[in-house]
Amino acid sequence: MLKKTIAKFRRTAQSRLRPDVFLHIGAPKCGSSAIQRFCITNRELLLSHGFYYPGHSLDVNGVSGGHSQLAGPLVEGKLEEAGVTFRRFLGEARARRACLLLSAEGLYGQQAAMAELCSGLKVVILGFLRDPLEALLANHNQGIKRHMSTRRLIEVVPEMLRRPTGHLVGAPFLSWADSFGDEHCRFLPFRSPGSGGGMIEAEFLNALGLSQVAPLMLEGLSGQTNRSYVKSALELKRLLNTVLPALPPQQAHKIDWCLQGYSDRALEEEAYSLADLDAGLHQKMQTHLFKQMEPVIARFPALGPVAATSMAEPRAFGVGSGWLDLGGPLRALTEGEPEVLRAVRERAAALRDQGRRDYAFCKLLDVLGIDFVEPGPSGRLGKPGTEPENENATVQRQGLTESQREILGSKEASVAGCMRELAVVLESQDVLDDALYVIQCALVRRPEVVGLQRIRDRIAGKLAARGRAGGARADEGWRPSEEGQQ
Repeated sequence: MLKKTIAKFRRTAQSRLRPDVFLHIGAPKCGSSAIQRFCITNRELLLSHGFYYPGHSLDVNGVSGGHSQLAGPLVEGKLEEAGVTFRRFLGEARARRACLLLSAEGLYGQQAAMAELCSGLKVVILGFLRDPLEALLANHNQGIKRHMSTRRLIEVVPEMLRRPTGHLVGAPFLSWADSFGDEHCRFLPFRSPGSGGGMIEAEFLNALGLSQVAPLMLEGLSGQTNRSYVKSALELKRLLNTVLPALPPQQAHKIDWCLQGYSDRALEEEAYSLADLDAGLHQKMQTHLFKQMEPVIARFPALGPVAATSMAEPRAFGVGSGWLDLGGPLRALTEGEPEVLRAVRERAAALRDQGRRDYAFCKLLDVLGIDFVEPGPSGRLGKPGTEPENENATVQRQGLTESQREILGSKEASVAGCMRELAVVLESQDVLDDALYVIQCALVRRPEVVGLQRIRDRIAGKLAARGRAGGARADEGWRPSEEGQQ
């Protein structure tokens, strides 16, 4: 009887100290999927310790967006709808005499709306932050996985040097602290398992004040949730994204689930890492990002280790170098989603017959074993059985100008300068995809040169004017001088 009375007293004391709401807000790509998978599969156990975690779905790989039924409407500006959901969750928690525990990366930038919804409540905010360079790579991976991006890493990284990237360095944490108070915010460093980090679920339980029972709650837990696509799967998905927007969304979901499962199993393969960045570009990005992170770390010193990441040894050929064998993920799709892959092949063949011609699309045709006549000088893609272009009649080939010869022959010519001249020659021959690729390579080395930026913009404008369907730069609304997709 005495033991029961003491236990009841302790629970009552703990409930008085516990907040009304505990919000886990990300940041994105900081172990949120693992936290959400743990919570949704241990709801009763969490409730027994005073935390009510509302239900949400998981996909076939155990991945979810957390409480997207709240975060989704907030992102779309539907505050009233979000308020109805939040008040329902809060009522369910109070009926159980528990703290409402919510988790969604979609809340990361929604501090103002959540401050309004949580007015008058005791709230604790939890966020994790990783090395911003790792976050950049993870966001690029996620853009291809879930958002149909076809952009190479070499295109994304230089663009980041030209604009603020507060979302990568934890800037939203400052706004959360302004809205809820520093004393109600717990912002902690995150290290991925691939970088030697521990179990994020244990860190999460410690933040909840459940460190004493964490070992028991985590017993038997293993594996990694929502691992980044390995390189081969990411490249195959990038190529497939040239066709997938023309197919029903559910087919894209099935391909994602299949390639995610392949990446989770392919432990002998690796995802892109800091070692895949050119050493010079790595240093520029590190300086650019960590400069923006200074006010965040000054206000929350616990995040200091995030900025102390040592520079990885770059690979010999820099960004995205090396030949990738796409056979493994392609076999996984062939065996796991044969009907979806058949639909992709049919749609790709139809786009080929309509004159689709960009490089990534042609590469997809080659990977899928679909016959095509390689583009001629005009860039027009032919179908088998058609006559190849008369090169002399279609395009007047142009060689090097005298000025270009002088530049290329000079001992003082820089690599970026030579690439500039090559890009202009390719542009004059109407090989625009390759011209854009070469000028972007030049910008990797000299991102601050306005002349290179103008050439890139001019070539990209020509591609956009042609209304190229599904390309990496034109049909997705790629605007070289403006903010692009994350």
